[in-house]
Amino acid sequence: MKNFESMYVRELPELNAKATLYRHRTTGARVLSMETDDVNKCFGISFRTPPKNSTGVAHILEHTVLCGSRKYPVKDPFVQLLKGSLQTFLNAFTYPDKTCYPVASQNLKDFHNLVDVYLDSVFHPLIAEDFFMQEGWHYEMAEPEADLTIKGVVYNEMKGVYSSPDALLGELSQQSLFPDVTYGFDSGGDPRRIPDLTYDDFRAFHASHYHPSNAYVFFYGDDPVEDRLRLLGAYLDAYRPIDLDSGIELQRSRPPVRIEKPFAVSPDDPSPKPMFTVNWMLSEPLSAESVYPLQLLDRILLETPASPLRRALVESGLGEDLAGGGLETHLRQTTFSVGLKGVKPENLAKAEALVFETLERLAGEGIEREDVDAALNSFEFDLRENNTGGFPQGLSIMLRALNTWIYDADPLELVAFEQPLTNLKQQAKRKGFFENLLRKCFLENRHRSVVVLKPDAGLAEREEKRETRRLAAVKAAMTPAQREDVVHTTRRLLELQSAPDRPEDLAKIPLLSRKDLDPKIKTVERRTSRLDEATVVAHPLHVNGILYLDVGLDLHALEPDELPLASILAGALLEMGTEKEDYVALSQRIAKTTGGIYASPFLSAIEGSNGGIGRLLLHAKCMLPQTRATLDILRDVLLRPDLANRERFRQIVLETKAEMEAALVPNGHRAVMTRLRARYDGALAAAERMSGVDALFFARRLAEAIESDWPSVQRRLERIRAKLVNRKALTINLTVDPDALPASLDAVREFVDDLPSGALESPAWQPADLPKIEALLAPTQVNFVGCAGNLYETGYALHGSALVVPGYLRTAWLWEKIRVRGGAYGGLCAFDQWSGTFVFASYRDPNLERTLETYKATADYLKNLKLSADELTRAIIGAIGSLDAYRLPDARGRADLHRFLLGYDDATRQKLRDQALSTTVEDFRAFGEALSAAFSDPAVSVICSPEAAKTAGIARRTRVL
Repeated sequence: MKNFESMYVRELPELNAKATLYRHRTTGARVLSMETDDVNKCFGISFRTPPKNSTGVAHILEHTVLCGSRKYPVKDPFVQLLKGSLQTFLNAFTYPDKTCYPVASQNLKDFHNLVDVYLDSVFHPLIAEDFFMQEGWHYEMAEPEADLTIKGVVYNEMKGVYSSPDALLGELSQQSLFPDVTYGFDSGGDPRRIPDLTYDDFRAFHASHYHPSNAYVFFYGDDPVEDRLRLLGAYLDAYRPIDLDSGIELQRSRPPVRIEKPFAVSPDDPSPKPMFTVNWMLSEPLSAESVYPLQLLDRILLETPASPLRRALVESGLGEDLAGGGLETHLRQTTFSVGLKGVKPENLAKAEALVFETLERLAGEGIEREDVDAALNSFEFDLRENNTGGFPQGLSIMLRALNTWIYDADPLELVAFEQPLTNLKQQAKRKGFFENLLRKCFLENRHRSVVVLKPDAGLAEREEKRETRRLAAVKAAMTPAQREDVVHTTRRLLELQSAPDRPEDLAKIPLLSRKDLDPKIKTVERRTSRLDEATVVAHPLHVNGILYLDVGLDLHALEPDELPLASILAGALLEMGTEKEDYVALSQRIAKTTGGIYASPFLSAIEGSNGGIGRLLLHAKCMLPQTRATLDILRDVLLRPDLANRERFRQIVLETKAEMEAALVPNGHRAVMTRLRARYDGALAAAERMSGVDALFFARRLAEAIESDWPSVQRRLERIRAKLVNRKALTINLTVDPDALPASLDAVREFVDDLPSGALESPAWQPADLPKIEALLAPTQVNFVGCAGNLYETGYALHGSALVVPGYLRTAWLWEKIRVRGGAYGGLCAFDQWSGTFVFASYRDPNLERTLETYKATADYLKNLKLSADELTRAIIGAIGSLDAYRLPDARGRADLHRFLLGYDDATRQKLRDQALSTTVEDFRAFGEALSAAFSDPAVSVICSPEAAKTAGIARRTRVL
């Protein structure tokens, strides 16, 4: 520890933390150590890794350094940790100019284990050529006469990325602004350029960038500081400083440019439309004084439906949804991007002009004070709440620190927010402040670009043929000896991937013991009551003066064919306005009063009920003094919404449709899993109708119905709202500080009193009638392959080992077969204990039939499984880690609400935990028998290209997305 010098110590009362910045005397490695009372400890080590081409070297290296190291010489320490750690976060990220390796855990021993494995991985990786080929790319042929193909995890991951028009638009928008520096390349890798990367260049990149002199190390949590420096010093002290070139150059200002590129659409798409962004390069994000005003301006312009730039673009009717991500602060120079998708070709020029006209108008006429106040309130609320959802709070702070630190500025500049926030509030009061910022950043800034993507129905087929011709030419140029070498390499790599790690090497991976696991379930205090026929569930937890409120409307009041419209109505209630205010005023009121209100369904099967549980939850959060004002908003949107505004509802439907279309290919695995589950239970069928592929088809039909028969649509909206708003079927969930609970309940009682009470109706929900085997066709270069069966239908009785086996399959069998050997980005499975449904899915998968064969072979794999004692322990630890996942207080309260609705009592939870902790190899084999019975005739759903469906023999059972 003597080799670390303290550069400064700062108290951060806004985060209840003390920060110390250290420098490693020998190498110059930088260390930010944050001491807090947060039990969810976080560590991360990051390196500046700006690429000089688009071969994806930084991305492939991120994958490969986790494939074995000097101290832990197994094929995949990362997977061993996923199997047998209590980690609350374990991953790695490649950014355009940096690579980050973060871990988190609530268990101190586990945390130290994770840190040690990651440090050894980044500083002493094996990075053997075989793993470069596996994770990056390699030519593959089973026989000399076979077609030549390319395999590689990153290669297929990026083919998936390039199949998403939104991702392509974002990448091109960035590159258009930075043609002369590293941001002009794709750090993830362009699939057409990845095969240009050589193994020698790959190793050289590690040698020149993964050194302590280029390292940024972060610690956060309640672990002892001396342990942090001891663990780190064991690695850093062995190094000497080096001179390295990892700096990120500044892009010089350039005149405006315009770029047009094609994007692939289905030949059957009836009306594909272009999309575009207007993009600006702004200032360096090295100080809060420069970043905070831009972040607030971004919120003013785009955050809510009332935001003036968003409103102007959406209300214009020139497009279907916004494009571009707004402000981006994760680069050396800040950018801003905005545009529209779903624009008719003849309207492109008008839509582009509207962006500039709106900014000119705002700068000239001024921004409304209401918009500034609303954005400022939500900005401050987010900073103070620091609610990162399932993301560790420490990791969020690390990434914020890196925004300045990686560019040699103070890492706390954007972390310590109290004084900059005070300054921002003063600046926001100055007349003309944001108008001048608009002029400087946009109107007078000529460093901008316009990027247009135009639909091309033949592009996917041409790209596929181009790759086929290129690979055929590569093979034709090979000598017989070179072809034999490719065949030999293919076989050798498959043998390596299939060979188990040596037991003595596996034993080197640090492992907790079962006695390190808490035998008891984690519980949350729950108080239930009835308030005027409504059910109230309260969780008195310490939440720093915030009220978290969930208002649950019973979806079982609706007919199945009303569910997809109810899903859209949920958002419309918050974005249509009310009888006394238009949607702009309502949006401003929500932003000024609350920390946000949004809607989401909770749908689950439930034992003994085909219809399951269905609730439409309105989630709201606010500071305690705003409790009644927040409930007033909820009262108004439920009882007095303005559902007569046809044009506004049309905008909402088009935005919803565009968002679902954009999410389909990037999240294809989720789409097929939702669709497969729908076959087995009424509530799961409701999930498909409300958020699955069927929901997208419905949104497209609804957009047409609004034009052809608006009165009928409006009547259906009113009828659905009237059915849902019924206090007899209402469930309200509160998570609030204990001393604030009585007053909060009083306010909720007043809210409930105003709601109508009607007869309870519960139409029957049935499983979805879908084809047993189907292909959903999309212009994608990779596949998403799903398969499902129901264990309960073939006699399986729930046992706690069912909480252990799927996790093991994901990190062993499916990881090896689907990802390592198959080259897909991911393979997963999930067991729904409420319906008995077991689902497989793959993610960005070059295979289809081969993946289905893997799913079918899973049962035999389990039935013949041999597990060492350590492997069994790892599987159990991983399962307990998932059960005990770290949750912030609002998420703990909501998870307990779900258990309440499901009737999932603590006794049952404890019984299943006990069984999970005592899982045996025989339990794995018994689960294999259950899978064997359930998958004798499974359901199959895939998202793929028309050619892939034809090759797999399912071309006749298809639907075009």
